[in-house]
Amino acid sequence: MNIFLVPYTWQRHLQVALITGAAGLLAWWFVMSWFTFFGPFWSLEWDGALFLATCSGMIGGAAVLAEGSLRRRALPSRLALTLTAAGISFGVGFAGYWLWTFALGPALFGAVPDSIDSALVSLRYRLGGFVIAGIGSALGPLVTRKFKGGVTQLLSGAAAGLFGGAVWHLCNFTIYYDLYLASALGAFTWGFGYGVLAWGIPDELYAGWLRVLSPSRYGLRIPVDAMDRSPKERFVGHFPRGLDVWLNAEGQVMELHLSVAVDGEQHYKARGLTLQPTVVRRFLERIDLRYDPRRPAPLETRLSSGDRVVLGQGDQATTLEFIMLPREER
Repeated sequence: MNIFLVPYTWQRHLQVALITGAAGLLAWWFVMSWFTFFGPFWSLEWDGALFLATCSGMIGGAAVLAEGSLRRRALPSRLALTLTAAGISFGVGFAGYWLWTFALGPALFGAVPDSIDSALVSLRYRLGGFVIAGIGSALGPLVTRKFKGGVTQLLSGAAAGLFGGAVWHLCNFTIYYDLYLASALGAFTWGFGYGVLAWGIPDELYAGWLRVLSPSRYGLRIPVDAMDRSPKERFVGHFPRGLDVWLNAEGQVMELHLSVAVDGEQHYKARGLTLQPTVVRRFLERIDLRYDPRRPAPLETRLSSGDRVVLGQGDQATTLEFIMLPREER
């Protein structure tokens, strides 16, 4: 994955999910191909454990690999973290299957022989294996991320495994009665659900920019964020010195017209600094930020990517746009 190919829209949160969903499908394809071309060298009781553990390892490793690609980590570090996460997820998924089969499952639903019988594909005997393997797919990335977001990661993994098991059961027993394709859809749902719930692309990989859309200085843009990610404020006007964005006075821009600030939590705000019209435009909303002398502080509003700021009024007004771009573009 390349952060430069992921625009700052809500769809960015689906990018990692598509990767982890594809990893689930790849795990299914690998296991099925092994059965087809090489044949299993293990007993039937091991089929479920190896399938779920492979899905868990592939999904956990793919999540860490996608994150490393987005953060542009060094390739050796990226591969080491990916293999570590995949190994931990595989091991937890494999061990969790037997824990469910011989301990938790029989305690809840019945005798051990029914749990280990591979011919029994009822959801009551297999759902716990999916859930524990889902937790395993989250535990590997959680270790490589130094346990950041621990509860969210583990709950997301458990929910993803639960969804995957439910889809597997629904497709096999309700829709088209095909265990072969049902396992593929279950693996994809598991991976996709984990990617959606656990790791959308965070705002910290992007930075705010202010871009001029008016003809006089069309295309001029500056970053709002500081290089060290500390709070920063940028000033716009036509005063000849000391401003971050200089604009022509013919565009109804005052000496000190507007400022755009960012705080330590990456929240962006626009502040009106003049009595002349200063309007922030977004979908179904218009916000007038012109300075009110009766107030002790200038009016301000939070900015989101795609918001436009109009300085002045009429045909000669100057238009600016606030956009979010990958941080590395600086």
